[in-house]
Amino acid sequence: MSKRFDYDYVVIGSGAAGSAAALSAAGLGAHTAIIEADKWGGTTLNYRDVAYGAAMNFAERYSSAVYGSRFGMSSSTLRYNYPTVLNWQATAVRRAGGGNRKTFENAGVDCYNGYATFISPHEIVVDDAQISSDKFLIATGSNLVPRGIAGVDTVSCWTPNTVLRIPKLPKTMLVVGGGSTGCEIAEYFGTLGVQVLIAEADERLLPREDMEVSVVIEEFLNKRCQVEILTNSRVVALEEDLNGKQVIFVRDGQEKSVRVEAIVLAITPEPAVDLGLENADIKYTYAGIKVDKGLRTSCGNIWAAGDVIGGESSTEKAAYEAKLATSNALQKAGNVVNYTGFVRMTNTFPQVAKVGLNEVELGNEAEKRKVSIIPIDTVSAANTNDFRDGFVKMSADTKGQIIGTTIVAPHADLMIQEVSLCIRTGMRVAEIAASPHVATSWNEAVRIAARELS
Repeated sequence: MSKRFDYDYVVIGSGAAGSAAALSAAGLGAHTAIIEADKWGGTTLNYRDVAYGAAMNFAERYSSAVYGSRFGMSSSTLRYNYPTVLNWQATAVRRAGGGNRKTFENAGVDCYNGYATFISPHEIVVDDAQISSDKFLIATGSNLVPRGIAGVDTVSCWTPNTVLRIPKLPKTMLVVGGGSTGCEIAEYFGTLGVQVLIAEADERLLPREDMEVSVVIEEFLNKRCQVEILTNSRVVALEEDLNGKQVIFVRDGQEKSVRVEAIVLAITPEPAVDLGLENADIKYTYAGIKVDKGLRTSCGNIWAAGDVIGGESSTEKAAYEAKLATSNALQKAGNVVNYTGFVRMTNTFPQVAKVGLNEVELGNEAEKRKVSIIPIDTVSAANTNDFRDGFVKMSADTKGQIIGTTIVAPHADLMIQEVSLCIRTGMRVAEIAASPHVATSWNEAVRIAARELS
């Protein structure tokens, strides 16, 4: 340990990025501390990935059983116990280590609970404690910051971090935002029998994905989960009185309103940069902390990783960045980020998985590629599972190099992995097409899509 400072390495935030960084640093022999303002494990572990995974797993199983009569099941009287559903989610989080600091302590990492504020490039204050370190990693993640919605501070609303713990199911709910999180929330509560509306300012749900994705997901949410979809609907105000909550939105230039029992703000969060960055000469905007390709900030002894630097948000990306930054900070490795092959997921049913560049991201360049779209009902798995909503959309350049792939299907998270590996390693579509695939698997659609481009 440096004689000048309390620690070699201090990590601010214990989420996906912070956890990976602190444990990596301890493994390298650095005297390490980690700071957490909320629950140990951060947002990912306590509120999002694990909790949502448990919730969506239940929703899929319950929905499949409700519609199981076509398989010979007698499920017309099937019911669920909501308190038990909540307990299951809490159990999943606890098993994963949510709220538990022992993982860090067992690795020899000192733990501090509280908000960190920089007072110089080498010093932070955590509550009443002043801590110095040779190097820092900022991994504070992101926060929900509603903008442009009047009354949002006076009307009680749920957020993606809290809504899965709602103690009693409302009869009606409006979800503000039709991105990945909004769609997941709508499906979950729609499956439980809540009358759900989604208000999305764009002309379609999941606007970052290709049009074909929106068509499938909108139809599924509407028909299977009875979700009412309000696209081109920008929420401008919230009001609350003795009769409930009122959501005011503008649609097609006209102001309209709807009354509901519950409101969920599933809007895009913003990087959590309120930690005295100016005192350490760290450059940032509200879009995130500025970093170079090695994830070093404008202050030479401080790095940053995860949602706090903006860009795509995922647990895998955050952990990857944190390990790379830690290696650069403590070993002077000189590594630079390479986001090739990272997957974007929407965990509805069917799932949406995207890797590489899609049509939205390519823009005008999309015309220069070859594209194949294979409906999943072309493979045997669609028949054996009696599920036909989805597709594999694959694109390649003139040399057969994969540009991007979007999959809408059950188990799309597993199906996308071989495409991710191929993009990461430079394999061509002909190699996927020539690889044996299990004939009764969903992945057979990936092989067929590659064959069409070969």
